[in-house]
Amino acid sequence: MSNDFDEFPINDPLIKNGSNKMSEVWITVMTTFYMNLIDYLSQFGIFVPRITTKQRNSIQSPTEGQMIYNTTLSAPQIFQTGVWKTFTTT
Repeated sequence: MSNDFDEFPINDPLIKNGSNKMSEVWITVMTTFYMNLIDYLSQFGIFVPRITTKQRNSIQSPTEGQMIYNTTLSAPQIFQTGVWKTFTTT
């Protein structure tokens, strides 16, 4: 299958070879998944991982912008510029 989703399904080898049966199935599966995801997120929002400070500190390579809910602090945190920053409601 194509690795370029911006051009999907143009670069799909099955379409290039004239057989688009599998591509039609793939398109249907991805469309259904996408629509269900949008529906779910519009009802429930996103779920941020809930972990303790000890678990957070065991993350070997946090990614810039990574978000967690720290259950030890009872607060959301985001990893920015090499530091876990805590959001407070004050």
